[in-house]
Amino acid sequence: MLENKQKNLDELTRENRLLHEIIDAISEGVYAANKDGTILIYNQAFEKIEATKRQNMLGKKDVDVYSLPLENLQRMAVLQSKKPLLEQYMTYHLYTGKKVDIVYNSYPFFENGELTAVYSINRDIPSINELLTKVVNCFGQNKSKNRPNGTSFTLDDIVGISPLIKQAIKQARRIAATASTVMIYGETGTGKELFAQGIHNASAYSARPFIAVNCAAIPETLMESLLMGTVKGAFSGAIDAPGLCEQAENGTLFLDEINSLSVHLQAKLLRLLQDKRVRRLGDKTERKINCRIISATNQNLYEATSTGSFRDDLLYRLTPVVLHIPPLRQRAEDIPVLAKEFIARFNDQLGLSINQISPDLLELLSLYKWPGNVRELEHVIESAMSIVENTATEVILEDLPAFLVKRMLSNLSANKSNNTSLAKTPPEQPLVEYLRQCETDLIQNMLQLANGNVSDSARQLGISRQDLHYRLRKLGIKSSTYKTECTK
Repeated sequence: MLENKQKNLDELTRENRLLHEIIDAISEGVYAANKDGTILIYNQAFEKIEATKRQNMLGKKDVDVYSLPLENLQRMAVLQSKKPLLEQYMTYHLYTGKKVDIVYNSYPFFENGELTAVYSINRDIPSINELLTKVVNCFGQNKSKNRPNGTSFTLDDIVGISPLIKQAIKQARRIAATASTVMIYGETGTGKELFAQGIHNASAYSARPFIAVNCAAIPETLMESLLMGTVKGAFSGAIDAPGLCEQAENGTLFLDEINSLSVHLQAKLLRLLQDKRVRRLGDKTERKINCRIISATNQNLYEATSTGSFRDDLLYRLTPVVLHIPPLRQRAEDIPVLAKEFIARFNDQLGLSINQISPDLLELLSLYKWPGNVRELEHVIESAMSIVENTATEVILEDLPAFLVKRMLSNLSANKSNNTSLAKTPPEQPLVEYLRQCETDLIQNMLQLANGNVSDSARQLGISRQDLHYRLRKLGIKSSTYKTECTK
């Protein structure tokens, strides 16, 4: 009899050890507490999620270790309903100050018909995102769109061969390795958000959310509640909702067109950057936040501070690191590469098989100054490809809408009229010859001004030295001629 009891005890002990080992091996956090709140089970996965040790949790009361009102504890909700709570989202703070975001399933445990304990299976939201990112990478979709973290681009998606764009990408990679606040400066259409997403995806924050907001697109009356969040009753119709700063926890908050932010909201943002705390509208308590701020502007904010439209103390907080995105007119060698990239993209979207651009169209694209930068080039290519024949293999000048050609030629004419030494072109001259003559006159005039110095001429023209040498050979221009003329 005693032997049988000992055998049964040994088997129960073995099963208990086996169950605890299984519980520790699973990836979800497992937690159980008596109905009075005494913590009974706390596995290794939950240690990682809450960044603590089980010896600091087991045997303690849940009200002592979690910064939650009694009525908000999972245990109380299950004790009252006596039913499971499935796929519930919760954000809370541990006694250590650690903020935790989980999705949980909680279940009642009955003994002899009496509810005596509550247990839950918990999944860490950042870990879920991280796992999804790893799965995507395993399938080799490094350039896939709509990533789990809310982005579409990486720095590898940025197209360009010019020294200027390569330098900008190189700087962005260095910036990504830091936790510094970043200001991205560039004209409209240069791809500032693309760089912001690329920096996020190359950083330690990549598995966490990338939250973007255009400050110019949101009315001031809504912007504060959008950034800071709200609590129920703060105003008519208000609900408990985290702001963008909280939604970007451990990730990146991207504030585009930051220059459009009102002075009132600039003061709020300044305090947020200084204190790393946010107070929801209508709330009495502040919440800790931890997110990286990347902002972007197409205006010179240093000039804005002199007029009082932008706070200088906020500007200094936003600009420990500044990344400048060069305009397209300063990197003409990128135009053919970008055009080819857009053609490939619209081939997929429109079911076409375009594989090249006609020389006269490429010449026009290369000479145009692109006030709308890369975005404008993309729209021009889309306009041309939207009207080509289904069987076409080449985009030609005639595929561009007439108003676009007129606008681009007007731009070239304006540039030409500003240069007094450019030769006049007869109205009946073919377009290809007209464009060639524009390019020839412009380069010759610049060589004259630079005393035949190719490097200086290339810099003034906004192209690389190699690109200018190519154009000199194509047009039959000798830079030495202008050195001789200037030294006679």
